[in-house]
Amino acid sequence: MMMPISQIQEVIAIPQEYFWLPWAVQYFFFIGIACGATLFACLQCWKGNSGNHRLEAVAVFIAVTAGITAPLALTADLHQTARVWHFYAYPTPWSWMAWGSLLLPLFSVFSLTYFLAIIVRLIWKREYKLTRWIALACSLTAIGLLLYTGREASILKARPVLYTYWLPILLFFSAMQVVPTLLALGTRREPVHQRELSMWFVSSLILLAVCMGFWITGNTLSGEAIRQQLVMGSLGWWSAIGVAILWCISMAMGILMAKQARSVAFITAMAFISMGLAWVLRWLMLMGSQYIPKYNIITNPYEFTLGNDGLMAIVGTFALWIALTILLRESVRWVVRRVQHG
Repeated sequence: MMMPISQIQEVIAIPQEYFWLPWAVQYFFFIGIACGATLFACLQCWKGNSGNHRLEAVAVFIAVTAGITAPLALTADLHQTARVWHFYAYPTPWSWMAWGSLLLPLFSVFSLTYFLAIIVRLIWKREYKLTRWIALACSLTAIGLLLYTGREASILKARPVLYTYWLPILLFFSAMQVVPTLLALGTRREPVHQRELSMWFVSSLILLAVCMGFWITGNTLSGEAIRQQLVMGSLGWWSAIGVAILWCISMAMGILMAKQARSVAFITAMAFISMGLAWVLRWLMLMGSQYIPKYNIITNPYEFTLGNDGLMAIVGTFALWIALTILLRESVRWVVRRVQHG
């Protein structure tokens, strides 16, 4: 009589490589600011005479500089950049990335056209009705990009932390709270705008906190995953505390600016803190979520490098944005001087 043979099956768990790198964080950060600034500018444009042309112009300037930086960061994050043309040669309308490949170039074209229209108004003091429709087209593509960037990450059911419809909304409000601080920085010599911008800033922070509360406490797969991370891991708690501290500081500074005009140093610090809040949230959502195992029972290690896929990517992208800001600002000033003085 043969004895039964016991079989032992061993599962080997291999850590998964990170498919999103800091380049992706930079893209999500800058495209959010660009789209938020575009929506603000379009609102001012369609207000007509009651709108603020100065804030509109600065918002369009922010949108253009951030809108140029974002696609370059996205291109660097693509693992097979030479295959970008496949999006156009082989259409896949069921893919969010395919829609993004159409919306991103359209947004760039419309935002640059909007920027040129603002320059024409600034130099020759002429207003064209077509500008309003360009602003509207730009804002529609901006809404499409906000939806695309949010859904691109939130459709991943294998990443339960991100698998929620709240993600696009959170990305929107976290970017929207940066726009008024950058506008205040751009109009730092004009304190008359500070109260309006501070109210916009505080409102965005409140909406961000409300949406985040619904996300964390919701009876969803993503909400449950977030709560488990807060209970099980100290990393989750430290991340939550860091975000809460940045939010509280931002809220306090926004309230202080609403009460009375503040100095340039105060506005600059507020802009950096609000950008830090938006950037940290994106880092936690995009990079932190990859730390959680996808196919195994062990965590996925990540080594933050100093090269092109680490610190240099972050510093280089911000440096590019600053360089574009200086270049475009000085170019506009030079053109205005040449026109005014013949």
